[in-house]
Amino acid sequence: MPSRRLTTTHAKVLSFAYSGSSVAWNRFCSLWLLKCGYAPRQVGAMKSLSLLAKLVAQPLWAGTADVGSPPMVLAASVVLSSATLELLRLGTRWDFEEHSPGGATWPWSLLGLGASSKERAHHAILKQPLAPVVWRVAALRVARSASSAASPVADAMVLALARDGGEAWGRQRFWGSASWGLGSVGVGLIIDRHGLEWGLFGMSHLLSGALLLFLVFWVEPNWDIADGGEPPPPPFHVSLRNMQMRRPKKKPKHVLAAVSRGLAAVKTSDALRLALLNAILFGTTVVSVDSILYMQLEAELHVSRTLSGLATAVSTVATFPVFWTSAHLVSRYGHWTVLVLAQAILPVRLLLHAMVTKANVGSILLPIQLLHGPMFAAWISAAVELVDRLAPPDLRASTQSLLTMSYFTIGGAVGHLVWSATLDLYGATRTYLAAAVFSAIHLVLFGIAARPHVNPTPPKDHHPLHNDNHHILL
Repeated sequence: MPSRRLTTTHAKVLSFAYSGSSVAWNRFCSLWLLKCGYAPRQVGAMKSLSLLAKLVAQPLWAGTADVGSPPMVLAASVVLSSATLELLRLGTRWDFEEHSPGGATWPWSLLGLGASSKERAHHAILKQPLAPVVWRVAALRVARSASSAASPVADAMVLALARDGGEAWGRQRFWGSASWGLGSVGVGLIIDRHGLEWGLFGMSHLLSGALLLFLVFWVEPNWDIADGGEPPPPPFHVSLRNMQMRRPKKKPKHVLAAVSRGLAAVKTSDALRLALLNAILFGTTVVSVDSILYMQLEAELHVSRTLSGLATAVSTVATFPVFWTSAHLVSRYGHWTVLVLAQAILPVRLLLHAMVTKANVGSILLPIQLLHGPMFAAWISAAVELVDRLAPPDLRASTQSLLTMSYFTIGGAVGHLVWSATLDLYGATRTYLAAAVFSAIHLVLFGIAARPHVNPTPPKDHHPLHNDNHHILL
């Protein structure tokens, strides 16, 4: 059967499907654990442990994709992720059944179908003695996170298809954001109507199955993009050593070779090191909004799941115009400038979140969420394309995994641990104020460090590699 050429349409579908398959758990997992009786600091600690698992697993998934078939590597991750998610559902449910007075009717309660089980599934509130079971649940979370840590592979595939079709990455990521926003509202409605288990786990398994079919029966048979596409021309100010790193090399023979060469790229590139360190610090602070906000909405403000889902949907819709015009933004201002401008929004957003109370949450929460669009969409578009430019052309998946590890994994792990403990001890308002101060200090330091990379002056004896190289900005 002749293969069909993959286009940017398939990149958009992949971005939409991959984001949709993870929205239910990633968006509402804290709610599930809180309803099972865990305190915010325990939820944050388990999240940090799961992100540490991603720290180990992400380069292994990415290295496997660099030496093998990216679609099949991503498909394997989807299968393992669904299996471990089901184990996590059963493990947390059994722990709750064991420590709940009176128990519940098994197995119907597992699906939220028993007598008054819809109410129990939605409001399973009784506190339980967590010390004997918290590590079992944490271990299940670690296993699930490690199995689902192939997001750098998906990012690299989408980026390769976009480059092959001559489109910006942001226009593909637009559809991932659309999926995230629609999924958040849809899952929130399902939770309100049918309970947490149907919303979280049922939708996760359904959408993961659809993604798996797309990868196995459409993408993999037609995947013929070698090494993620042709590399873009290097900027004129990249050092000779870095240019040598960017020369196409033979495909790595095994996973460890891919991982080690990806790490070598960090060692030899000052710009890449700065970009990744900035991602760690920015990711640490963003967690105070991305995760702590929803624990605040549940534990302190007691809003409906529908409003909670709308908060995500509004923030997601706000990313659409930014993702769609990301190529213009980056080409006009340069990658580093866009990063600085996007990060400048965060301290303002945190200060506004500190003003939210039970009395005004219905009127000011959604407008504040609009700031997520220019902050996150501009930042991630510039960061992904910047790291792609700085990466060796045959190790794009491995190098993208470093960005994912820095922002989502290391930054997320530290952020969840610090901000969830702060929330537990001091409440949401003080947490946001502390995060705003940290964010402002980080912004100033990064602006100073990034300045040499913005509009750099070429050396006098420079001979351009391309006619318009002097217009290229990182």
